[in-house]
Amino acid sequence: MSEQVAARNPQELMEREMRVTFGPVPEAIENSFYNEEDIFVISDEEFLFTSLDHVRYHYRRGAGLTVQLPPAGLDSDYELFLWGTVFGAVAWLNGLVPLHASAVDVGGRIVAFTADSGGGKSTLAAGLAGLGLPHVCDDTLVVSVDPDGITALPDAKPLKLWDDALVLTNLEAARPVPSMPGKHYASASVKALLALPLTDLVFIEKGERIEIEPVTGAAKFGLLPEALYRGFVHVARGDRAVHEQFILRFCSKVRFWRLRRPFDPLRFGADLQSIKAMLLDDMKYE
Repeated sequence: MSEQVAARNPQELMEREMRVTFGPVPEAIENSFYNEEDIFVISDEEFLFTSLDHVRYHYRRGAGLTVQLPPAGLDSDYELFLWGTVFGAVAWLNGLVPLHASAVDVGGRIVAFTADSGGGKSTLAAGLAGLGLPHVCDDTLVVSVDPDGITALPDAKPLKLWDDALVLTNLEAARPVPSMPGKHYASASVKALLALPLTDLVFIEKGERIEIEPVTGAAKFGLLPEALYRGFVHVARGDRAVHEQFILRFCSKVRFWRLRRPFDPLRFGADLQSIKAMLLDDMKYE
């Protein structure tokens, strides 16, 4: 999206830029355009980030990530922030856009689900993967803007699911998330491997029954900022014209929907089958 980076293969770029080396990181960086109390400092080329439990991350474009662990070592929340804030910032600095969404592959096109934290997007995508729709990402979806459309990139992030979501999706916990008792990392039943067109962005809401409603026109422009992940990075950099161009292109190329669904665990299996059928029928639901 940004003129700074013209990645021929964004998927390979993200895999390369997310390489981790453990070791000391610098105390400061120069020419920052954003500084959040020295916790998160960003320039056009690099950033420094310190997590709540004192894991320190340094990223410089083209050089990958250096992670300085605290005494707790890998028992800290190193992985939680690596695949969250750090992952999103790496995408932004490389001209890609992270969305706060989980996604699945529906017959060669990507459908992304977005909601506030705790809104059910991870559970829904994990459940659909259990029904055979390859899992693209959990919680953060990176997209690239192409002349012909928006491409969604699969990634290596693990799922993060609460105990009850593991039961609903029939998945086994791999290891706990250290700072979130009751939440665990897990692996999806089937993973997507290829970058594919993002055709639909679905905003999950709570409802008494499953309903799908298209969002059109100017309403899309109001909703999209809610789905951006750490969008302040792009705003703080000041490239407003590029950002507006992305908004326009995204809204013209991607269909938006409101999906209302019950949050009733007793109905989850049946509702999941209904949602899968809706997706396979190109978002039609009766």
